Amino acid sequence: MLTRLLLLGICLAMNTAVAQTQHLTTEAELAEMGLGGLQQFWQDHAQEGHFTGRQDTLLPWGALTSPEHKRTLVVVNGRTESYLKYQELARDLFAGGYNVYLYDHRGQGLAPRLTGNPIMGHVDDFNDYVQDLELFIQQVVLPAGPQPLYLLSHSMGGTISALWLEQTSVRVQAAVLSSPMMGIYLGPLPRWLADGLVNVLSTGCHWLGHKTCYAPGQGGYEEIPFTENDLTHSQIRYQLFRELYRERPELQLGGVSLQWLAQSLTAGDSAIAGADRITTPVLVLQAGKDVVVDNDAQNRFCQALAHCAGGAPLKIDNAAHELFIEQDSYRQQALIATLDFFERQP
Repeated sequence: MLTRLLLLGICLAMNTAVAQTQHLTTEAELAEMGLGGLQQFWQDHAQEGHFTGRQDTLLPWGALTSPEHKRTLVVVNGRTESYLKYQELARDLFAGGYNVYLYDHRGQGLAPRLTGNPIMGHVDDFNDYVQDLELFIQQVVLPAGPQPLYLLSHSMGGTISALWLEQTSVRVQAAVLSSPMMGIYLGPLPRWLADGLVNVLSTGCHWLGHKTCYAPGQGGYEEIPFTENDLTHSQIRYQLFRELYRERPELQLGGVSLQWLAQSLTAGDSAIAGADRITTPVLVLQAGKDVVVDNDAQNRFCQALAHCAGGAPLKIDNAAHELFIEQDSYRQQALIATLDFFERQP
């Protein structure tokens, strides 16, 4: 507890210095700019392309780069997301002097879907995600030129990033995992019972002749009203995210398959079990009111790390799951802590 409070004190003490070097977009500015303003900046400054992922899957990427920038940051997004959802974040990070690279995971965003039902969230093997990240960095990021490399990930992207950091030979200066999915929030349902249900239902799905089936309670794409969402307290950021998905319906994704659920539960366990192999300094950001992922699993992951900043996740009290599309007070805490952590690495 003392070390976590010390880290928070350092981050807060750095607020003024960070704010002097970079202005983070506010909700008021975002409301005035609108989705059109974000998209115009992206169109004017971004590069986009495709790289070849595992099993020759063609995956899309985007980047904001400048020859004046001397640091590279890779953003690894979460489930249901696209790099296009991160235009505000990429813009802020680019303004802070980073060359920013983003990509879409297989089965979501602008990437090819993996089942006959394009709305179903699915992956055959979670390791496919991990190998895709390695291939993205090898094919797109590193060839752009040698620069200090940083990693920023969210939710499912945090699990992917942790497993990748356990395996890769690529040198990363520092990594920040925001609300990492080291476990899925199951409410009162015990994990052993969840595993048993997934196994039984998967057997039944295959017995009925289906290649894939939705997990319990999952279904098609649904635009949940802001007042009922569990992702953010920021109405403007939530509205712009939904507006983007209405404007680009090919980005829409619904609930997950039983296979995705089984693979993701196992992947979180594996990330925790192998955390001691990570040599990169890691900061874990934890949303205090998260009901999407399991904060206790994040705590176990940090305890297993040799280099977890502060010895425990940095908790953003009362924040919801998506720290980078949260209200200004929560988002700025998360981003200031992130940028300060990166700046303090040798």
